[in-house]
Amino acid sequence: MKFNQVLQSIFLALILMGLFATMAQNGYGFTVIGSACFGLAILYIVQIAWKLFEDFSNLGKKDLPGIAELFLLAMLLLLFGLRAFYIHLPYIDYLFIMICILFIVVYFFFAMDYFMATKAESPKLARIVIFFYSSILLFLLSLGVRIISPSGSAAIGALGMLSAVPFLIAIVRNRQYDYSGKSTTLFQITVASKNKAGLLFLFFIFSGIYIGLSNFNIIPAIENAEKPRTYIELINNAENGREKPVDGKYQHEVYKESMDKFLKRHGRQTIHQ
Repeated sequence: MKFNQVLQSIFLALILMGLFATMAQNGYGFTVIGSACFGLAILYIVQIAWKLFEDFSNLGKKDLPGIAELFLLAMLLLLFGLRAFYIHLPYIDYLFIMICILFIVVYFFFAMDYFMATKAESPKLARIVIFFYSSILLFLLSLGVRIISPSGSAAIGALGMLSAVPFLIAIVRNRQYDYSGKSTTLFQITVASKNKAGLLFLFFIFSGIYIGLSNFNIIPAIENAEKPRTYIELINNAENGREKPVDGKYQHEVYKESMDKFLKRHGRQTIHQ
């Protein structure tokens, strides 16, 4: 396993550990998640830089989607890291939507390229590929419209889960497919893929399962016990599109400024972003 794959696995494990910590209402969980997101983003940026400097003369159009994917993943992880530390930058919502749109474009090209490469050799595999990438595209669309329309985002996310079912069934059945002149399983094909589609797919599937279970109170919701509940609720309202900024500020920003002033007057610790 390459060194960068080892680092990627470590950062992903830290994110998972942070999620369990937040479910147990340990405030450090968000610090772990944010730090791991930043670390993973830096890793992908370093991979881009390494590829550009090492193979710049050999780069062609076929390499652009892969580079774009790593860059967009890095940007998305940076935004997730900022969110974990409750850092809100101007126009960050528009940036998030733009990243999701560009992701959809990149993965649409991945899907078309993969489908065209497999339909002649293995039509059954090509059909499964359609379901696999359709679910990813729907999940990305769901992320992109979440701020604009939470209900629409939930509906699109549900469609993404339904589109993933045939692919998940195919994984469980462990059928053999003819691919690149040899017989292999769908799981092996996904792992051997040069893009991060499999990683994104797992992220979306587990996120969807978690949201469903937490909504029915089967497992604990992600909470930060170190921040006032009202402050968290105001942030969620802004992120879910239930609130529009007034004079360029959201209510959670006004709330934080007021609380920081109050705590400063009384010699207490302010609310850190």
